[in-house]
Amino acid sequence: MGAGTTRTGLLARTARLARTARTARTGRLTRTARVAGVALVVGALFAGQPARADEGLATTATSRYVLDAKQTTVDAAVTIDLRNVAPDRGDVYFYYDAFTVPVPAGAEDLRARSAGTSLPVRLTPTQDPSTSLARISFPDLRYGRSRTIELTFSVPGEKPRDEDGTRVGPGYATFAVYGVGDPGSNRVEVVAPTDMTFDATSDDFTSSTEGATTTHVATTSTEEDGFWAVVSLRDPAKAEERAVEVSGNALLLNGFPDDPKWADFVADRVTTGIPALERLVGTPWPGGLERIREDASPSLRGYDGWFDPSDDEIVIGEGLDADLLFHELSHAWVSGERFDERWVFEGLAQVLAERTVRATGGEPADRERVSYRDEDAVPLNAWDGSASGRSEDVDAYAYPAAYTATSALLADLDDTELAAVVGAGIRGERAYDPPGTKDADGGRTSWSRWLDLVEVRGGVEDAAQVFQRWALTAEQRAQLAPRAEARAAFAAVDEGDGAWLPPEGLRDAMTAWDFERASSVNEKVAGLGPEAVEVQDAAARAGVDVPDPVRESYEQAEFDEQYAALGATLPAAATAVTAVGRAQDVAGQDRDPLSDLGVTVLGVEDLATDATGHLEAGALAAATEAATAASSRADRALLVGLALPVVLVLVLLSAVLVTRRLLRRRARRRAAAQAAAVEAAAVLAAQRSFLAQGIGPAEQVPPANADGSRG
Repeated sequence: MGAGTTRTGLLARTARLARTARTARTGRLTRTARVAGVALVVGALFAGQPARADEGLATTATSRYVLDAKQTTVDAAVTIDLRNVAPDRGDVYFYYDAFTVPVPAGAEDLRARSAGTSLPVRLTPTQDPSTSLARISFPDLRYGRSRTIELTFSVPGEKPRDEDGTRVGPGYATFAVYGVGDPGSNRVEVVAPTDMTFDATSDDFTSSTEGATTTHVATTSTEEDGFWAVVSLRDPAKAEERAVEVSGNALLLNGFPDDPKWADFVADRVTTGIPALERLVGTPWPGGLERIREDASPSLRGYDGWFDPSDDEIVIGEGLDADLLFHELSHAWVSGERFDERWVFEGLAQVLAERTVRATGGEPADRERVSYRDEDAVPLNAWDGSASGRSEDVDAYAYPAAYTATSALLADLDDTELAAVVGAGIRGERAYDPPGTKDADGGRTSWSRWLDLVEVRGGVEDAAQVFQRWALTAEQRAQLAPRAEARAAFAAVDEGDGAWLPPEGLRDAMTAWDFERASSVNEKVAGLGPEAVEVQDAAARAGVDVPDPVRESYEQAEFDEQYAALGATLPAAATAVTAVGRAQDVAGQDRDPLSDLGVTVLGVEDLATDATGHLEAGALAAATEAATAASSRADRALLVGLALPVVLVLVLLSAVLVTRRLLRRRARRRAAAQAAAVEAAAVLAAQRSFLAQGIGPAEQVPPANADGSRG
């Protein structure tokens, strides 16, 4: 027949992201895969009624990619069996004279052979910088006939950060593989040294090891026209390792051996970035990171990079992207270990990354913006980070949405305010308590607690509206109205009790979003505010501190009986505080000497000290009693001071008189004793004389005459 008309069908493909995710990872998603779309082209020549190529040409193919032992090139061989299955229709017949195979853009030494004969191969570029099309021409292939073609080529790889994403270097390789066979007749093999880890955009590979090599095989079709995937191979032992000291911690940088520029860049940014992040989150570097690794694997999963706490490492690609690096570093603080919701820690990571870029002298890149009205929009609280919940469309919306929502929440906070809010979330603090207060179990921050922190600690008035637009499900949005009512009632209690915190029972109900319980507690404690203020005012007037037990009895009250007891405790506290203040005042006043004498005698200062001690211990009745006694005695101090000298004079006079009487008595007694002693001595002397003269004791001795004679 006459010449037919040539029609070429271009079946465009886009990269499919693997649908599995590492649940322990956090990362930043790219909107599209790094390796863009590829194309399979099947040319059909026909005359008359056109026929679809996939209906008229049966294709069986085996595509084998071998990374050589030196790991410098990838050698590829694609064996294709073609059979024309489009029958002739009367005088109309169909034939094929070319077949097109996608190959890496940098492919070299392309050769095609069939039945021992070389076939022409023409290489043309595509819109994807990593992909070219190899068009193989051959004689007309008529109905019922077959042809086997073997296409071979080598892939040397490009330099780091080239727009062509194909890489083959010492210890690593990243390249696209293509399978051009029909479904069920397609086989793709990747052969590499066993020491190399393997990752791919497809989960359809199975692996088998024989000796020093491992073969990774896929026999499925990613689309109806064939198979496409990007694979990544890496030998960890061949990484270039460098140690960096920052914030008292040593980090290891594992880069590709032929990419020292990456290691230089990361070392510089880590050294300046971590201290900046510490300031922005208000919390020291928490550790949990041992290495930062250069690898193409994240891009295969649709990420720029990720923080993997299970391996204590950050994995990022070769790009010199400070924003990305700081995003992943921030996950040391903001991650699923601290926050329940994925959008919260991903949004925070990006906001922190932007501020860190600015803090270290850089300019953040423009971020993709989305609308909560987009077709693919989902409530961010429904964004599931588990493997079963991943969806490329949802992720592609949710990552920029998380950033947009978080930016709207925190944009007006300065760095100090931001650190206060983010730090509180990291530490699991409760918004309605003082900074530093958290649950005993130190739990994670839920979305509801995060909203409270942003609104209460950050003072972001429209926080609830931002959550409503971007994050909340219909059921969660229904909670906002009762929350607003409960917050207004809480604010009234908080304002009405002066400088004190509302009771624990009310704060706990608000933290738990149990607004029914909050309303019940509010009714019981609302009337206590004036009495709490009276205690505080009494303390201010008296110049004393409110005793801790009194304040704690109010702030820590969480049961009905405690609320009821406060009705008596607070007035008693005001009375005690007033009494103790007066007692301290009168005890410390400047007085005249007589009054000071009276105060000392009456023990006023000791009583005032006792009253203060009782008050500090919360013994209100004892404090009031001692303070009242001190004040009462102080009122009598002058009288006592005046009376005391008179009493002392009288006591002294009495003492003098008594002393004189005692002295006289002692003198008389002493004279009598002396006379008796003289008389006794005389008698004794006479007795001694008689004995000397031989006169017995019984004889009567006459008295001596004047001349000394006797008788």
